[in-house]
Amino acid sequence: MTGNPIVCDCKFPWIYSENYRSLFNRLQCVQSSTKSITDLAQMESNELCAWKPVMCPSKCNCYAQSEFLHIKCKGAQHIEQLPRPEQVGLKKSVLDISDNNFIVLPLNTTFGYGNVSQLNASYNKITNISVAQLPTNLTVLDLRNNRLNSLDDEFLRTYLNDSTKLEFLYLSENPWFCDCSAQQLLYTIRTHRARIPDADHLLCVNQPNVTLLKANVRELCLPLVNVKYYQNFIAIVTTIALTIIILLCIIALFYKYKLEVKVWLYGKNILRSCIHECELDKHKKFDAFISYAHQDADFVNHTLLPQLEQCEPPFRVCTHERNWLAGAYIPEQIIESVEQSRRTIIVLSQHFIESDWARMEFRTAHQCSLNEGRARIIMIKYGEISNSELLDRELKAYLDMNTYLDWQDNRFWNKLHYAMPHKLGGENNSDMLEVNGRMYVMGQVEMNRLRDESV
Repeated sequence: MTGNPIVCDCKFPWIYSENYRSLFNRLQCVQSSTKSITDLAQMESNELCAWKPVMCPSKCNCYAQSEFLHIKCKGAQHIEQLPRPEQVGLKKSVLDISDNNFIVLPLNTTFGYGNVSQLNASYNKITNISVAQLPTNLTVLDLRNNRLNSLDDEFLRTYLNDSTKLEFLYLSENPWFCDCSAQQLLYTIRTHRARIPDADHLLCVNQPNVTLLKANVRELCLPLVNVKYYQNFIAIVTTIALTIIILLCIIALFYKYKLEVKVWLYGKNILRSCIHECELDKHKKFDAFISYAHQDADFVNHTLLPQLEQCEPPFRVCTHERNWLAGAYIPEQIIESVEQSRRTIIVLSQHFIESDWARMEFRTAHQCSLNEGRARIIMIKYGEISNSELLDRELKAYLDMNTYLDWQDNRFWNKLHYAMPHKLGGENNSDMLEVNGRMYVMGQVEMNRLRDESV
């Protein structure tokens, strides 16, 4: 080819990349820029043309220096394409992608990335390093100030234990976690610490002021017995915690549905001994005083009373028909009946709200309940109330603020038995006054009158 007018320009870098210059020792070329004739064998690659990479990534700065192609991509955050080093006949390149937001590195199959010999990936957010993400011919790798807490065994074997190509590896300012699973990392770093310039600055994030070089591997890996002990301990603590949570949930549900639960237990005769009346009611003579209008006497005498007096345990019930003394002062007997009864049952019907005496009995029971600060009234809705305008203000306010039993309710008897006093037995009171087979309220007025009549 000697004697031919060879034009030496940017189309000639293959001569240098494949080392073909020895075949063209006497070949002279004309430079397109200076028009001077020069021996091709004596020319450097950068004399052929002012090289500008045609595939330099956006936001990156690419230039050739010595035998390296430098690619600085600070702030690029993501690289989709790399310049091809063979454009300038270079086999090596320096890739600087520091100060970005990389979480993972590009795969080493990325075109042009496989020829990178020095990679600076410091000050990113890389959490894991895979062999598939690193060029095979790396000589320098900078991973400082990332989010690495471990290195897998494949990386340690490929780039440190089985290879001598990697000359320098920078790993400081990462949150290294020192535990038993990190023992391979500890051994490898101590073996190849000459290739890791910042090995003295690799701190354990879970052990303050302890480095990977000084961490005690034996202390990190507890004996198997201790491991089983801690596993059993954790299992026991977890079981206890779950049990406590379940109990708290049961208690919360019980308090939310306390009335329904107690009614069901009392109706099924379960734990009835635990649901008993307070000691404050020991002095009272009757379990309940029934207040009703005389028009509802058939319901009270033939339905309500038998169910209360013949159940187990039986309840002692006071009514004005059979327990009041004839001729006695009615308001006084109302007060005495309410005070000597643990409950006052109001049979609320249209007849009741039309009765002045019935409403007086309610007001007396309500006032007694307020004075003691305890729930004493059991309200039973019997029949339809067609004229609610007759309800006096006190009774209407009570109905608005309290629940009542509906005679039509399928669980009426269970709820009524639960609302009655809960006692341990059905023994008779020895101090009850019995006259002609009837039990009477033992008010002082009636006692004096009976004594006078007997004399």
